[in-house]
Amino acid sequence: MFPVDSLPAAPRGPVSREAARIAASLRAPAPRPEATRAAPRPATARVEIMAFALGGLRLAFAASQVMDTMTVSGARWARLLAMTQTGTLASSGLPLIHLAARMGVAPLRATTGTLLLLGSGGKVRAAVLVEGELQAQTARVESLPPGWRPRFGSGADLVDGMALLADGTRAAMVALPLGVAMKRPAAAAPETDTAHLLVRAGRAQMEAVRIASLKTVTALEKVPGIALLPTAGAPARRMLLAFGGEGEVVIVDEIVGLAPEGRIERVGGLRFLATAQGRYRLLEPSSTQAPRPTPCRVLVTAPAGAARTALRALMRSLGHEVSLAEDPRAARLMGERFDVILFDLDAYGEGCEAGIAAGPGRRIGLSTSPVATPPGFEAVVPAGDAVALVLALLQSPPER
Repeated sequence: MFPVDSLPAAPRGPVSREAARIAASLRAPAPRPEATRAAPRPATARVEIMAFALGGLRLAFAASQVMDTMTVSGARWARLLAMTQTGTLASSGLPLIHLAARMGVAPLRATTGTLLLLGSGGKVRAAVLVEGELQAQTARVESLPPGWRPRFGSGADLVDGMALLADGTRAAMVALPLGVAMKRPAAAAPETDTAHLLVRAGRAQMEAVRIASLKTVTALEKVPGIALLPTAGAPARRMLLAFGGEGEVVIVDEIVGLAPEGRIERVGGLRFLATAQGRYRLLEPSSTQAPRPTPCRVLVTAPAGAARTALRALMRSLGHEVSLAEDPRAARLMGERFDVILFDLDAYGEGCEAGIAAGPGRRIGLSTSPVATPPGFEAVVPAGDAVALVLALLQSPPER
């Protein structure tokens, strides 16, 4: 047998009409000319956008990201511009971005602009300030042409696509990555202590001190080795604040009171307590702080009412577990279960002689008028004076 590729070629000769007809029927049909043409590209869908001009650039936001817009001018515009220096919209915690500054465009000296609230899924993620007004229209959005991105300089990372407007012009689509259309990282567990003291320490502005970072608070005249000279206009009682961690100390001229509830913000290397009433620089000298203490079990023995509710709120803001009692005998019967007992001496003064002094817990009395400290009590503080109560709790308990 011969190998297949070595077989002699079949002799050539005339082919019968019948054989040609059969061979033609077995061939695949030739493609029609129109079948070889490229399929037409589907038309790009039109979407809603918000277009505007900025420093010679035509830009646009996707309307699906714009939750709300508002025109601002005059003093409100100036305040919003000032807020962009800290990067936060008032005390809301929302990132606030001045788009012109973010894109490296020299902004016009405008006194009117637009505040946009951007987000997704029905949730606002960030606020953006734009000079001028935005126009709502529809456009076809395509990918950014090759070579266009370098035109936007420092704002090139914000450009994502090109909108073809109805008048034939083109606008670059802006996509802000900071908190906009992106899943936020999981929030850290909230701090259990949110209370701060407002103090003055040689500055015109008040500053804040996180109570949980304090180790002790001592009147300066009671600190051994320190002699105070009378100073005209100076507060009568200056305080020495000792912090945990590295043992730093700070002397303050005055403890003004409790700070409003707020949140911590970082601006550069500084930390601030941002509240609805204003921002206060944190006075803590370093980030080194004492380990978080175990929450105390606190029993508030006082008649039901606004004063007792305020005491409970204060103790909870310090991270403590709080129980309430109206019967003064509760302090005697259950006192050993609590670390601290706050006792209303105005309402239950006679309860002191019923055995309130017994037990291992710390006892602090509350009174609207000056009274002698009853046996077994650590201190008596003015009722309603939250700062005096906090300072009493910060004092080291006397040895028994």
